[in-house]
Formats: sequence, structure tokens, C-alpha cells
Amino acid sequence: MGLFAFGRFAVVGALALVGASALAQDASLVERGRYLATIGICDSCHTPQDAQGAPLKGMELAGGHRVGGLLSSNITPDEETGIGAWTDQQIIDAIRNGKRPNGETVRPPMGVFFYRNISDADMAAIVAYLRSVPAVRNRVERLESRVPATALAPVQTVSAPDRSDKRDYGKYIGETIAHCYQCHTPRKDGLPDAARWGAGGNAYTARGGGQVTAPNITQTNLASWTDEQVKQAITKGVRPDGSTLAAVMDFDRYARFSAGDLDALVAYMRTVPAAN
Repeated sequence: MGLFAFGRFAVVGALALVGASALAQDASLVERGRYLATIGICDSCHTPQDAQGAPLKGMELAGGHRVGGLLSSNITPDEETGIGAWTDQQIIDAIRNGKRPNGETVRPPMGVFFYRNISDADMAAIVAYLRSVPAVRNRVERLESRVPATALAPVQTVSAPDRSDKRDYGKYIGETIAHCYQCHTPRKDGLPDAARWGAGGNAYTARGGGQVTAPNITQTNLASWTDEQVKQAITKGVRPDGSTLAAVMDFDRYARFSAGDLDALVAYMRTVPAAN
């Protein structure tokens, strides 16, 4: 009896450890997804804002914010008005391939051109995070768009970037996750112009009104800046001369960059050829 009891409790203890390990892995996945969504500024578009540009409380990722002439979608787990009824693969296809479950196209300004390169592991983390946020019932009207969506070949799987290669990992962070070059690269036929990568020139409406132009972030402008000055501009919106950048950029989100990821991003930016 004593041996049987010992064995039973040992099995129960082992199962408890397995359960705790699985929970820890799930929590780690969600936190990775939260980090990626933060530096990927998902809530900047998908959370409605008040007249001063502050996010509405209790409406995180619930959609309805006007971006590029459209209203952003509700991406909370609400089954009727959000993505709660979507499968994981359907969420991935919407982000990566720009296809909704009903076959409709996810339209610009959603950065499918960049998100299509998110690794499988990071996609799993983002999906886990989106599943974890509070469901908000908020039906968003789907407005007509004058900007045609660009058809791209569907992506099935993407390998994880090599973190030991600082430059390439920085490219992954800056282009794919934070999609810096979506705003900072001029467009040609609806897509970023690879010949003028990072050259700026796109116009945006500033918070509070007025138009601002995305600056050139190639070595044309940044060659004289130190790495620390580049980081200050990204995370605090402050130029080397102390002047401030327009708050179109989400400095508060970019301030959450890990030190390693920010180092890698700047290392990559140093390798982008000068362009005008």
C-alpha cells in the first residue's frame, strides 16, 4: 500500500510539473506576442481614440479607428464582431496573406507586404496574445476603399530569423515587425519602392491636425547621427538638436524595444544605402 501510494503521488506530482511547464510556456508565448504587437504598433491602428488621440479605455484592439480612409477592424476575441470565431490559421492568413475567412481582402494600410515575413514561431505568439486580450463587442462598418489591394503570392511558412546575425535580425525587427519602412519608403504602384528604400516622403495627418512628411531614414540623413541619437529619435522622438519629431510616430510603443532588438535595428539601419 505504501509503495502504491508513493507511486500514485509521484505520478500526480509529475503531471503537476508537466502542467506547470505547459502553463509557463503558454504565458511565455503570450508575452512574446504582446511584445511583438507592441513594437508592431497593432493597437495604434486597432484601438479607437478620443479627440486628443488617447486610446479609449476598455476598447483595446476593438477597432473603429479611422486609418487611411478606412475603419480598423475589431481584432479582439469577440465571436460576433471580432476574430473569436476565426481559427488560428485564419488569423495568420489575414495577417500574412491579407485574406479574411470569407475571402475578402485585408486592405491597405494593413502592412501585409511586411507581415508576410513574420516567422511561424512569432506568428504563433501573436495569435496567442490576440486570444488573450479581453473580448470587446464592437461592430465596425466596412467602408469602401479607393485603394486597391495588391495581390501577393500566399506564404505558407517562414523560418525564424538568425538572431546571431545582428544585421539580418535587425532587418527582421525593423522591416517585418515594426515595419518602419512602410511609412518611410515612397510607394510605387501601391507597394514600397525598393529603389528608394527608407527615402521618406509619404505624407500623414498629425495628431491635432496638419500634415507631416515621413523623413528620410537612410544614411543620407543619419550618417552624422550617433547610434544613441538614432535610438533617442526612435524611442523618444527627439532629434540630435533637441527638437521633437511629430507624434505620428508611436514613440511610446517603440520605447518598449528590448535593448538587444534596438541595437540590432540600428545596426541594420546603418547598412541601408543612402537614397533620395
